[in-house]
Amino acid sequence: MNLQDPAVAADLFRRAADANLSDPQRSGACVDLPRAGHLLMSGDLHDHFFNFMKLLKLAALHRAPDRHLILHELIHGPSTVNGADLSVRLLARAAALKLQYPGRVHFLMANHDLAQLGGEGIAKNGKSVTQAFDDGIDYIYGDSAPTVRDAVHAFIRSEPLAVRCANGILCSHSLPAPRLLPAFDAGVLGRVPTDTDIKMGGAAFEMVWGRRHTQEVADKLGAAWGTRLFVVGHQPADMGFEEEGETMLILASNHEHGVALPIDLSRDYDRAALVKAIVPLAGVTV
Repeated sequence: MNLQDPAVAADLFRRAADANLSDPQRSGACVDLPRAGHLLMSGDLHDHFFNFMKLLKLAALHRAPDRHLILHELIHGPSTVNGADLSVRLLARAAALKLQYPGRVHFLMANHDLAQLGGEGIAKNGKSVTQAFDDGIDYIYGDSAPTVRDAVHAFIRSEPLAVRCANGILCSHSLPAPRLLPAFDAGVLGRVPTDTDIKMGGAAFEMVWGRRHTQEVADKLGAAWGTRLFVVGHQPADMGFEEEGETMLILASNHEHGVALPIDLSRDYDRAALVKAIVPLAGVTV
């Protein structure tokens, strides 16, 4: 598959978007996994290609037909070429993986995804990462860049907000900030996110941007969503993971201390057991 061909890339993203939306395990903005099989949860990737490859090796989807893989925050990496962010290439590889394993590769809507969709300026090193990403699409696809960009936007729009496991674990990019909890619409998981949901102030927007969560956030949302433990990304984790509150775990996969979390969907966990299961990606060879 020639991912530098704009027609191929645009078709890939649109078919992967359809696969996200038509996943039979999905209802609204949530994918529900059974109490059987295994799951590999990642943290933010931000165009870390080598850790992406290590995640694929750990997941071994070709050998483990009952294993699921969760990916999120793939775009907006630290490296650019003449100011252009080429992380659309990693996003395309991940979209191709979705088509190869449509019921077992799952994406989580993330704050950088929504920023790219809305053209909002997240600045790193003095430059807008959304502009750098658009420049990367322009660089690779030339005159056909608008077609590819529209297909990328369709793919982002199709991403679910959460993967909920029958053993009581919910995986999402983040959770709403504590100050927004009283007005937060927990019913957002029951619908495909609308234009209102993904704009600033909407429920999906609030869910992917929240930081510094209190235990009250986990308790209230756990009661609403039927979950006991939350595994998220979004917040910095210099050593690969951080514990938050009593029932929340933050993962990062975008640096040399990045980690992944294998979960046995058939067993019960407390957070200590989840922490014990964490795998440092530095120890995975590719």
